[in-house]
Amino acid sequence: MHKSIILGFFILSLSFVLPSCDGGGTGGNILLEGVVLNFSQFGEITVTVLQGNTRLGRTTVSPQGNFGIRFNSSTGVVSLRFESGSFNAERPNITVIDQSVTNLDITLQQNPTLIIINRWQVFQDPISISGDRVIELIESLAEFNLDANGGNCIFASGNSLITYRVKSISITNCREGVRAQTSASIVLEADESILISSNRDAILALDDALVEVGQTSNPVNNTITIQSTNQFGINAAGDSIVNINPQNQCSISGGRMAVNVSGNASVSTSNCTLSDG
Repeated sequence: MHKSIILGFFILSLSFVLPSCDGGGTGGNILLEGVVLNFSQFGEITVTVLQGNTRLGRTTVSPQGNFGIRFNSSTGVVSLRFESGSFNAERPNITVIDQSVTNLDITLQQNPTLIIINRWQVFQDPISISGDRVIELIESLAEFNLDANGGNCIFASGNSLITYRVKSISITNCREGVRAQTSASIVLEADESILISSNRDAILALDDALVEVGQTSNPVNNTITIQSTNQFGINAAGDSIVNINPQNQCSISGGRMAVNVSGNASVSTSNCTLSDG
C-alpha cells in the first residue's frame, strides 16, 4: 500500500480514538472563556459550567490563568464554579446566547469568598430569527459586540423579540444593520455607548415592526451613533415604529439620507443630530 495512504488511514483512525477533554473546543455553539486575574494565589483551579445540577463542561485554568469551555445550553442561563485547594465558589445567573463567545475577566476573592467579574464581553455572530423566538440579554456588566464582516447583522421577523439591555452595544461592519419586519420587535438599550454602522440601511423597520434604541433606566453616559455609508440611517415603512432615546450625544447619518419615512411609519429621533449625504 502507498505510504501516503497508510499515513492518512493512521491519522483518520486516531481521530476516532483520541479522547477529548470535558468542555473542550468541539461540543456546542457557545464558548465561555476568560482569565482569572489572580490565578497565582490558588494553585490548580478547575472551572465548571453548570445548568441547574447538570454539568455542561469542565476545564482546568492554564498556567497563564486562561480557561475556555464550549457547550450547549437549553435555558441560556448557567452558573460558573471555580474550585481549588483553597477556594470553592459559584457565580449563578450568567446569561449565554447561541452562536456567541462570552469573555470574562475574573478575580477570585477570599474572606468573604466571591467570584468578581471585572469585565464581561460578548462577541455575537449575526442574528436571524423568525416566528415566536425570543433572544434576551439583560446584564449591566456586558459589553455586546457584533461584527458581521460585511453580512447582515440583526434580522427579526414574525412575532420574534430581540432585547439587549447591557453596558454597551457595538454593531458594525454590516451590510444591513438592524432589520425588523412583520410584527417583530428589536430593543437595544445600553448604559453607555451604542454604535450601529452599516453599508446599507443601519435600521430598517417594515410592516408592524418596532425598533427601539436608547438609554437604560440607569444610564452612565449613554450616547448613540447610527450611520449608513450608502443608504439610510433609519428607513421606516408600513406601520412600523422606530424610537431613538439617547441620554446624551446622538447622531444619525446616511449616505442618501439620515431618516426616510414612508407609509404610516413613525420615527422619533429625539435630540439627535441628522446628517444627509
